[in-house]
Amino acid sequence: MIVASIDPTSQAFAIGEVIGVMSAAATAIAALWWLTRSWRTQSTPPGGDPVRALQEKRKRNGFIAGVTVLIVAAASVEAAASYDPDPRASKPRASEALAADGSEESLVIVLPMAFGDFRLMTGAAATRAETEVLAGRELPHSMRTGYYDQDADESFDLFVLVNSADWDPKVAEDKATKSISQEFHNYFTATKARDVARFDAGEHGGGLACGFVAGPDRDQVLCAWSDATNFVGVRLVRETDLAGAARTTLALRNAATR
Repeated sequence: MIVASIDPTSQAFAIGEVIGVMSAAATAIAALWWLTRSWRTQSTPPGGDPVRALQEKRKRNGFIAGVTVLIVAAASVEAAASYDPDPRASKPRASEALAADGSEESLVIVLPMAFGDFRLMTGAAATRAETEVLAGRELPHSMRTGYYDQDADESFDLFVLVNSADWDPKVAEDKATKSISQEFHNYFTATKARDVARFDAGEHGGGLACGFVAGPDRDQVLCAWSDATNFVGVRLVRETDLAGAARTTLALRNAATR
């Protein structure tokens, strides 16, 4: 599926917004001076006072110059306000790059054997779950998966897909060129998710978002979290509430992050 190639959170896009604002201002100023040229350059009427006529002409030009300054000032304020690019995913904001004690974090993902009511499926049960999920498709060799059972019925209730720059150079390249917002946009667009919302990403920073996707029998919830190193997708089979799914995803993230 083709997703948007323009990143509205990028520095280039932000610079384009600034250029657009200033170009509009330049056009307005050019139009102002062109439309007022006859008024500004009125000649001295027959029998008139040349000195007084010159003074009036200077006042008219001064007035237009003042309006020009106001247009430039207003455009500069608007341009400054519009310049707000998100950092690339590999360079989160300073407040998101630090652990609670102020030290830098290295966010390594190790899927836990259990978190909350969920238990990691292993052996034949995990193989059956993966066969059901993939339905003959193949995942990229670098992607790691996990399947969790919530009610001990040997059927998965949550599955997770982990991509990390720790073991995949392509992830590192993507995170160096995309913001977390753009990562989410691409991911949820490709999965045809709707009603996507952002949620608190917790103590490890980065971003967390969830949305609804179509399931075999009913809608399911798809969540994802992203930080400077990892991008993780989580599908919750039985959850019907985005906020509840976000809490479960955050609990998994906290349990998996080392």
